[in-house]
Amino acid sequence: MGVICEFELQSEDMPLCAVAAELDTRLIVDNVVSGTTAEPALVFSATGVEPDALESALLGDESVVEFVAMDSAIVESRYRVVLDTDYVEMYTQLVDRQTYPMGALVTEPGWKVSTQFADRADLEAFRDACQSSSVTFRPHRLCETEHGGDNYGLTAPQREALLAAHRQGYFAVPREADLSELAAELDATTSAISERLRRGTDQLIDHTIASSEQ
Repeated sequence: MGVICEFELQSEDMPLCAVAAELDTRLIVDNVVSGTTAEPALVFSATGVEPDALESALLGDESVVEFVAMDSAIVESRYRVVLDTDYVEMYTQLVDRQTYPMGALVTEPGWKVSTQFADRADLEAFRDACQSSSVTFRPHRLCETEHGGDNYGLTAPQREALLAAHRQGYFAVPREADLSELAAELDATTSAISERLRRGTDQLIDHTIASSEQ
């Protein structure tokens, strides 16, 4: 039986927390990129932050090896950063197990992460690895999932976004909520929520009414 856990990792050595602290903001991890070097890279987005201030903070963060702007604007900026391997031990511990990282949010105290583990044993092993590395592991929510259940091809973030949109009346006519309200509830950017809704809707159609035509 799979386990989905939402937890927080707190440590002085967690990457990018200094950036979030200096700018008094949150960084939303959109994707983790595997490169040909041993140094991992990730793509994050930030809203309401001056690009010059963001880049200055990145330059001053010892966990950042290099970065490049993908989109740079006060409304929303997106950056790709390469991280120093000295600061990514917990990331390595996480991906080396049977896990599916579903989302992460970087704040001043640490990282807020949502991850699906293959079973409780993998979750407990990761928790123990955190404790042995002096990283505070704070679980916030835990739920079990049945293997083989029909999820209509949805990822957990897509399912979460669709349910929030339905609950808040995003699909109602007239519309009772907009993307910014959904983004605020889910701690994500409006572009990320829009993408999850589009891809989630496409998956639902593909696995329901479209499947009868195949």
